[in-house]
Amino acid sequence: MVRGSSLFTALLAASAHAWMPEHRELAAFNRTSNYVSKRASQLPSWKIRGVNLGGWLLSEPWMMSKEWSDMGCGNACSEFDCVSALGQSKADTAFNNHYARWITPSMIQDMYNAGLNTIRIPIGYWSLRTIVDSSEKFPRMNLQYLDDIVQKAADLGMFVVMDLHGAPGSQKTEDAFTGQCLPTAYLPGFYTQYNYDRAARWLNWMTRRIHSKAAYKSAVGIIGVVNEPQTARDKGGMPKEEIDTLTQKYYPQALKAVRDAEKDLGIPESERLHVQFMDTLWGAGSPKSNLPSDSCVIFDDHNYVGGAVTAKNPDAKQADYMWYSCFEDDRLSDGDTPKIVQEWSLTVQNQDSKEFDWKQTQNEAFYKQWFIAQQRLYEKTNGWIFWSWRTQLNDPRWDYSYLVYKKWVPTTAAGLEASAKQDVCTKYFGNQGMIAKTKKMRLRG
Repeated sequence: MVRGSSLFTALLAASAHAWMPEHRELAAFNRTSNYVSKRASQLPSWKIRGVNLGGWLLSEPWMMSKEWSDMGCGNACSEFDCVSALGQSKADTAFNNHYARWITPSMIQDMYNAGLNTIRIPIGYWSLRTIVDSSEKFPRMNLQYLDDIVQKAADLGMFVVMDLHGAPGSQKTEDAFTGQCLPTAYLPGFYTQYNYDRAARWLNWMTRRIHSKAAYKSAVGIIGVVNEPQTARDKGGMPKEEIDTLTQKYYPQALKAVRDAEKDLGIPESERLHVQFMDTLWGAGSPKSNLPSDSCVIFDDHNYVGGAVTAKNPDAKQADYMWYSCFEDDRLSDGDTPKIVQEWSLTVQNQDSKEFDWKQTQNEAFYKQWFIAQQRLYEKTNGWIFWSWRTQLNDPRWDYSYLVYKKWVPTTAAGLEASAKQDVCTKYFGNQGMIAKTKKMRLRG
């Protein structure tokens, strides 16, 4: 994920047949022990509302400093660095203990109880040990922990997005979410045919796993091909190799890897996975530019809005953030549909200022209102997945479980459904907001 700074209406019309979740209250979605016989084929009627399982199968030290220390990773920048320092055996024990406690089946129940219907699982390519080179230091993951979480999600009728978050060679510089803090000198990193081939092998393997394991078959409906590839915004910029090959070669190859696995398994079109690509708004090229026609493609949007707001007004106030989310932001402007906003938060650029200090009682109303404003914005797409379920930041703006605890967000499915219908923007801005909404006028500079 980036630091700082309707369900499936468009593509999933009559022409789209791949599986997506049913409404948890529909008889078809209240599955018991025989829920695994086949995928549901009907299109869902509700919006994706979910959370990321951030920091779990792919550690991000910035959001879990105590856990990172308890694992013995100290000042290590990434999983690669920690395993290198601890040694393989000690690291395997530390990381598998972490997998057992950071996210548990009981937490999936908590998510469901809070009204959420979806989880997104960031995972690294090293979960498939056969594609890890001898020079690459990563923990040997016990996949039973993943299986247990998917099983619980399936038992509850929740939807699962499986996202290749850490790609071979690292797809972004100096960011632990890839599994290693890649120096700019090591670019092009992921963007070589060798690494594309390894990623394609991972996608083929995971696709087979999803279709062959009962709980996965019931719950997992999307597989993401790479999270947040390098952009011009990142240190080192986009290497020429990425510009020339990411959308032109890797994206078609990734789609083919999934479809080839499904063809080999005899998976009917109605049960195919949706294959997911970062949207054009992300800034790493047009994902559709070289893809063959496929009715089961979906797009991933990430939207941490602080930079966009302060680019217009470095001294942005609460009203500026509300205005941007209410009347200016448009996550469908690139035409990439269907899409889900799969990373967002309540963080702001000047988060420690008096204007935004979350510990100040007078700011509580803003964060509650801004959550609803963003919820309504993102539900113009196919829904949203908040980053993340838990952190150790002591900051509810990054931590959905903390938001639930503080009751800054609705805490039931009915509550989330009701908040999506609240015209919080008109209420916040009064007549000015009504004019902006009805005439689409831009009233703030």
